[in-house]
Amino acid sequence: MSPSRTVNPPPPEVLFKTGSRSFELVRVLRRSSHGEQQLIAIRRQPGREPVPVFLQALPLDGRRVSGLRDPRVRMQETVKLARLFQHPRIARLNGGHEAAGVLYLEWEHVPGYTLDDVSLLPLVYVHAYSEAFLLHVGLQLASLLAFLHGHADERGLPLGFVHRDLHPQGLRFTPDGTLVLTDLGDAFSRLPGRVPSSITRPHGQAFYGAPEVLFGEAADARSDLFSLGLMLLELATSLHLYSLPRALMGDLEARLTEADGQRVFQGMMVAEQAGRFTEDYGNIVTHAAAYRPEDIESLMFRLSPALRAILHRLLQRDPAERYATAEEVEADLQARATELGGHYGGPEAAAEFQKALAGTAPLLNAFQKDVGAFPRGSVLHLPTPVV
Repeated sequence: MSPSRTVNPPPPEVLFKTGSRSFELVRVLRRSSHGEQQLIAIRRQPGREPVPVFLQALPLDGRRVSGLRDPRVRMQETVKLARLFQHPRIARLNGGHEAAGVLYLEWEHVPGYTLDDVSLLPLVYVHAYSEAFLLHVGLQLASLLAFLHGHADERGLPLGFVHRDLHPQGLRFTPDGTLVLTDLGDAFSRLPGRVPSSITRPHGQAFYGAPEVLFGEAADARSDLFSLGLMLLELATSLHLYSLPRALMGDLEARLTEADGQRVFQGMMVAEQAGRFTEDYGNIVTHAAAYRPEDIESLMFRLSPALRAILHRLLQRDPAERYATAEEVEADLQARATELGGHYGGPEAAAEFQKALAGTAPLLNAFQKDVGAFPRGSVLHLPTPVV
């Protein structure tokens, strides 16, 4: 009989230290194409309880690669904006740190699941969320955007804030059924003294970007509303406007007019100059130029006419044909919620999600092995067994 051995777990990876505090990596949530990483870490300090935190890691050498603004300037602007945006459903910014060529923005860690996890559950469980659930999520998002877009600076002047990076991994569905924004994205604002990028560049995660953003054109509040529409569409149907079935799309390029083709080319060139162009990016930009109203309708055929009308308006390619403000979106969503009758809020949404989660659990292992839908940053991710 061989002697028993004690196998010690590997020591935690310490990302950096500052003063008496150290930050240990828990897991990587996301890596962006321009080098930014989003991480969950544990903050340790003698005499205090360990605290989980959310970190945005910004490489200081990224500007040389992609033409981004100086990360230090971005951090300073984010700190200023975070001080202005005090809201119970926006994560609190604890501060910024610099270590070993990386800037870290340290945010409050919000418990719960990402909206990405919430959207992926129906793929496993083969179910649909109720319309009341979809409206609840939409109302939460529209309310947040109304707060952000309508905010003024310390002088009382409009900030003109645009998030420019709304995506499901940046939103947390908490145990009480509310949605919390975990960071302020790749923000635009009119903060006094703001320093713009040195080049025109795409912003945020391409798969949830508005067409004008992907084409390298100007973004405004209506761009965030388009991203809201994409997230609601995915939550409601498990389908995406930038990933249409080939049988539906046919020859994608054949749909493009000459003007459409020029916008696609411009978007690709802007991404190339910023060091962000990939084959996937090119495919997304082409979808953004080629989709038609009937494509949106074909994805939503199971939804109510009222919800379809809201999504159609959110997902117009031309910003002038979308809702002008988040308040207008909120009003239409609320009107539809009132039509459905009954009270549906955070507790009801949390209960519906927990029911879906319970139904998913027995299927999750096999689904993760066969499909691998949940990314490594997800709390639902299961490692594929080694065969």
